[in-house]
Amino acid sequence: MIKAVAFDIDGTLTFPDRSLELTVVRAIRQLNVPIVLATGNVLCFVNALAVSIGKISGVIAENGGIVTAGKSKLVSGNIHACLRAAQQIESSGEFTLQRINPEERVTEIAYSKDYLSTSDVESLRKMVAQCCDGVTVVDSGFALHVKDACVNKGVGLIGVAQLLGVAVDEFAAFGDAENDVEMLEIAGKGIAVGNADSKARAAANYIAEEQYGLGVVEGLKYLRLL
Repeated sequence: MIKAVAFDIDGTLTFPDRSLELTVVRAIRQLNVPIVLATGNVLCFVNALAVSIGKISGVIAENGGIVTAGKSKLVSGNIHACLRAAQQIESSGEFTLQRINPEERVTEIAYSKDYLSTSDVESLRKMVAQCCDGVTVVDSGFALHVKDACVNKGVGLIGVAQLLGVAVDEFAAFGDAENDVEMLEIAGKGIAVGNADSKARAAANYIAEEQYGLGVVEGLKYLRLL
């Protein structure tokens, strides 16, 4: 039985231009279970979106690095290791890089994908794997995140589940990208929207035919929450 739901934001609740699918907002407001927003973005962003959507019980930010529910807040991850990895990447001179929200981001480093080719992404991953123990690179579809290898949205879901008093296997989780994989796997039901990448699809129990927010609505109906 599903007693709570966690939603990725970018590419799941939103279109590629990050505009919200309003049909899914209306659907979320109809739910009668605790709702969690889970994102690779920074805490201030997801908190603002939570106010706009309403009825949000908890948030997972920075790919699990920050978890909040009510007045409770959990922060995890070795930011110093991430900073050392970022220094190695940036000093190599191999990539054109732009950090995203460097002032607000406290558990990881994120880079825009606007200046990176597919081969750049793979080269950057290999560099971090070879030089930086305990650090990994994950692609959210919108950014590259250099983060603690032990921190992910699955860890974040465990944390928020404890804060909310709901078993993690009583959660349904929705996502579209490789940074959602651990969350989709650990939840009782993992739902991938129709535009999801291959890694998210492989981790899901159900793959929607509809894309983006309409895929979420389809998944909620599959779970009989609507």
